Amino acid sequence: MALLADEFSDRVGFMTMLISWDSDRDDALAITESVNASFITVDAMNDELEPILDMFTSGFIPETVLIDEDGNVIESIVGGNADEYSLAIERALKS
Repeated sequence: MALLADEFSDRVGFMTMLISWDSDRDDALAITESVNASFITVDAMNDELEPILDMFTSGFIPETVLIDEDGNVIESIVGGNADEYSLAIERALKS
């Protein structure tokens, strides 16, 4: 994700939400820090961000949600890889 954030930084904003249980939180933060993420990382396990969690509908983690500038969900990807994410971003930018 960090490489994609660098590739598309002039056209797309990236944010990682840590949706985890307390036992996994430190591991998730360590992974984000290890890739020198240049995007925002927030811990979604607080009441203020609960409305955002409604965008994640699959019930699976990881799930990537592409959201337009108006807050509409464009596409949701469960699992995935860099190539799949890149294609989804390109589709979203064309629409």
